[in-house]
Amino acid sequence: MTGFNPVPKPVDKPKRKKQNGWKEKAQRYCYYTGAPYAERHEVYGGPNRQTSIDHGFQVDLSPEIHERFHRPRDSEDIERIAYWKRYYQSQYEEKLKASGVSPQKARKMWMWLIGENY
Repeated sequence: MTGFNPVPKPVDKPKRKKQNGWKEKAQRYCYYTGAPYAERHEVYGGPNRQTSIDHGFQVDLSPEIHERFHRPRDSEDIERIAYWKRYYQSQYEEKLKASGVSPQKARKMWMWLIGENY
């Protein structure tokens, strides 16, 4: 039999995207209001959403505040968003520096991970 291959070709399955724990929603509380049933917001969205889930760059928000994170209405909303981006960047870089990585290398690693300096 010509062309017969006894080893089956591997099936390429699409990579399953991670979820942000919607089943645990009843146990989450909004960072700002303390309201229960908070929604988990990935601080770095778009192509970095999965990275945010992997590294825990997330904050629990009430549905109303979560909506404002996606559609900011005023300078307070914009500052809240910027705060969390700066916060998680500094946490990430400080953890690297504590493990012996130089500040310059820590920043390069951040830029490789997220692609933007906050």
